[in-house]
Amino acid sequence: MIAKRHIVLYLMPAVIFTLLFFVFPLLYAGYISLQQWNGINEMVYVGLDNFGLVFHDPVFKKAVINTLLWICCAVFLHIPFGLLLALILARKPRGWKVFRVLFVLPNVISTTAIAFLWYFVLHVNLGLVNNLLKMIGLDSLTRPWLADVRTALFAHQLPFIIYAGLTMVIFLTRISAIPSELYEAAEIEGATNWQKDWYITIPLLKSAVLINMILNLTFCLRMFEYPFLMTGGGPANETVNLGLYMFREMITAGRYGVAMAAGLLTIGIGAAVMGTILALGRMTNRRAGI
Repeated sequence: MIAKRHIVLYLMPAVIFTLLFFVFPLLYAGYISLQQWNGINEMVYVGLDNFGLVFHDPVFKKAVINTLLWICCAVFLHIPFGLLLALILARKPRGWKVFRVLFVLPNVISTTAIAFLWYFVLHVNLGLVNNLLKMIGLDSLTRPWLADVRTALFAHQLPFIIYAGLTMVIFLTRISAIPSELYEAAEIEGATNWQKDWYITIPLLKSAVLINMILNLTFCLRMFEYPFLMTGGGPANETVNLGLYMFREMITAGRYGVAMAAGLLTIGIGAAVMGTILALGRMTNRRAGI
């Protein structure tokens, strides 16, 4: 049996790095959130005033709503699409390896590069979308996708779907671990491919769904490149999210205390959503007797 001192020794590197790169910065952010500071002059203690400013800021409320919409997009569109791709490729159709690589490829390309790419795809004059609509005679449907308040948020979230490759890989990994005997027994009973997926594959992917939800949640909370590069948060703050809100407060407005307060609230929102996801996962496992 490994001695307790050896366990402590093995855990020390992880504890040290967690303290250095998470706990101490978090405590320092909490300290700055209580100060009025522009990053240059002396700090002035203002207590919870910065949190009051954030709570009463309509732009922050819009940022929270948009971030939650990003999370909903991930849960109800992104993850199901990744699951659909995984179910199709798990049957190993012709060229499945090529498609698997193509779907994963965007995840290894710079987010900044993809944001610029989609910016020009949706550009009002140079964009591929509007030019294709003109070519097929649908000029009435062309519009400034990123500058119209009715379409900006949707167009801003559209590139997110190309990251379904990572979600797909996680599902494929879990599918490959499902015993083939289950499918063979179902086939003997006359089950179709759709029935195998619905009654065998999908119920056994609960852990993979939970992992994908957590990964997508973290992606949505730290999203910055798309709103910053594609729309700048506009038009009329229609696409601003929490990451861009903090950047504006810190760099543009020079209100470091307000930015840190917003950052702490973002962490709280993320913890609440993640706690809800984990609670739902435990509840589902209990009902399934796991």
